[in-house]
Amino acid sequence: MIKSLQTTEKDIIAKEGYPFIAGGYLSSLMLYKKSKIASALLFSFGAFSTYFFRNPQRKTPQMKNAIISAADGVVISKGKAFERYFFKKNVNRISIFMSLFNVHVNRAPVSGKVLDVVYNSGKYLPAYREKASLDNEQNAILLEDELKRKIVVVQIAGLVARRIVCYKQPNDEVRKGEIIGLIRFGSRVDIYTENEISEFVNTKESVKAGETILGVLR
Repeated sequence: MIKSLQTTEKDIIAKEGYPFIAGGYLSSLMLYKKSKIASALLFSFGAFSTYFFRNPQRKTPQMKNAIISAADGVVISKGKAFERYFFKKNVNRISIFMSLFNVHVNRAPVSGKVLDVVYNSGKYLPAYREKASLDNEQNAILLEDELKRKIVVVQIAGLVARRIVCYKQPNDEVRKGEIIGLIRFGSRVDIYTENEISEFVNTKESVKAGETILGVLR
């Protein structure tokens, strides 16, 4: 996991992307006379980085007890699963896979307080595989909402994504839909809760961070 300048709602590009974007475009310019092919490839990298690190504005629903998606992507699984950092038992889980073409900024699923953050180094298996939840590099954030219900958000690195960014620390207050970090270049986010969820989404359904209602906490 890395620390960096925090991306805010006002940033149309995540701050973590600036070195990649600038590096791609500047290198392209420097190599233009020597190798137009290399220059074009670097320009393409700069353009892709601009697209990858985009940070679109989101309108977060204010529905009472709603749990909001923490990531853009596709719901790849939902149901009972073992959460090893805080609950240490089988609880409800919704897993979201982010491809290279999704927005990779992560957002808080509920309003409340950060109780703890645990980082664990690991492997870089494809994020859509179930073993990624156990073996891959990941960062777990324990949240407590206004009703003292606990929710765990686990940022998981994937085959290409090898940098997890988390902006939050224990005792930080968060609001629903607030930016809490990002994962660079393809990854996964798991959301766990002990509470039952009246689910709004199905597997294979596309969701948006800070905007899509995953369900209502009971």
